[in-house]
Amino acid sequence: MDYYIDLKRKSISSFKIKLRNSRLLPSQKVLEDHLDEGFETLENLGLKNLYDIWQALKTKDKLQKFSEESGLPTDYLTVLRREVNSYHPQPRKINDFSCIKPEIKTEIGKMKIKSTVQLYDRVATREARAKLVEDLAIGPEDVLLLARLTDFCRMRYVNADFATLMVHSDYDTIDKIKGADYKELHSHLTQVNSEKNYFRGKIALNDMKLFIRDANYISSAVEF
Repeated sequence: MDYYIDLKRKSISSFKIKLRNSRLLPSQKVLEDHLDEGFETLENLGLKNLYDIWQALKTKDKLQKFSEESGLPTDYLTVLRREVNSYHPQPRKINDFSCIKPEIKTEIGKMKIKSTVQLYDRVATREARAKLVEDLAIGPEDVLLLARLTDFCRMRYVNADFATLMVHSDYDTIDKIKGADYKELHSHLTQVNSEKNYFRGKIALNDMKLFIRDANYISSAVEF
């Protein structure tokens, strides 16, 4: 698997179901208002998956043209594009992780690796991690930490601090989140964070529902 999810493998119909079951923000309400009508139009125009949506709405000019051809409002398409793009989140900078030892950051920097997307191929498989242990002359547990941090940063809205909290919790891989109870997950993460203060933001109970849904949607791409 690649660092980013394959948008071609995420059908429009499954994405519609995900949106219907998600707690949308006020700024996303337009998606809910046009959910059935909008997705029916997308499918009638031959769009089959998230990649097709991404391509159709890739630029401002393309979005405007698609709005004219489809009759769908530009504000709806703008929010839809933003939602699709969120599944390819910005890579996180290695230097932003407080839990990575300074000497390891230095050695990784010498390899011209500055972000999680650049680190991914070095940690995605057991074989790759074994080689990185030799290349960096560090312990397997340090490389495993890099792998877990990298995998979590493939998820939407997960920054370096929240990834750090996750890898120091009982839910230290994406796949461990899939079957979690959102209340138990929230309680556990709140407790861990109150003791260690890894994450400075608010851990909201309802956000854990979205977090679990996202974990099931993208799955882990790292071999553990």
